[in-house]
Amino acid sequence: MPRFYFHLRGPNGLERDYTGLEFASIEAAYLEAYRTVPGLGADLAAQRMDPARYVFEITDPAGRLLMEVPFTEVLNRGCKPVAPRSPSHERGRTSDLIKAIRKEHAAVLDKLAETQMLLANLRTGRARRC
Repeated sequence: MPRFYFHLRGPNGLERDYTGLEFASIEAAYLEAYRTVPGLGADLAAQRMDPARYVFEITDPAGRLLMEVPFTEVLNRGCKPVAPRSPSHERGRTSDLIKAIRKEHAAVLDKLAETQMLLANLRTGRARRC
């Protein structure tokens, strides 16, 4: 099973997790971080520290950042944790968004060309008179 490290970033810097924990997936690691936040947030608040200023950084053994779990995401939600969407779902969503942006970009370019043509007609006096 893959090992994940849960570093704690706060106002005073990064507190590294040198042990890590094994989970079947990044989603399972996320849910563990999510479940840990309320208790750790209460401990921080008891020490007069603002839990909203803290973030779990989940990394792989090579130290690559895989995911951030801001405490505000958990503390402000007030509902049960939801596993993040799969990377393939996010890739599909991103692809759809890129297509929509390209379509809108093409429409803007068409309107710009039409506007430039109308302005050119106005400058040469070929504008339609109503």
